[in-house]
Amino acid sequence: MIIKGKKNSYLRSKAQTMKPQVQIGKDGISQNLIDQIKQILEKNELIKVSLLQNTMVDSDELVEALQKEDDQIAHVQTIGSKVVLYKKSSKVKNRNYSIELEKM
Repeated sequence: MIIKGKKNSYLRSKAQTMKPQVQIGKDGISQNLIDQIKQILEKNELIKVSLLQNTMVDSDELVEALQKEDDQIAHVQTIGSKVVLYKKSSKVKNRNYSIELEKM
C-alpha cells in the first residue's frame, strides 16, 4: 500500500510528536515482533518504530518483512532510525486517522 500527497503529509505531521511504541534491538525481526506491530497498528492505525543501535536490521528490511506479512501496511516515512507505519483499522471504533484520510 502506498500513500502519496496530502495524505502522506497529514500522517507525517501526526507522527512527528509521537514516541516510538516498538523498539527493535539485537534480536532483529521475529514473527512475535511482527505480530506485536500488527496488533498495535490495529489499535492505533499509526505507529512509530525505533531501530536501536545494536540491531542488524535496517528500515527497508523491516518494511519489506511487514508488507510480506500484510500488504495493507503502509510505510509513511523513515527518518534516521525511526520508521512510521500506517494501516487502516478493521474496527470502526479504532479509526482516528483513516476518517481524516477519507475526507482528503
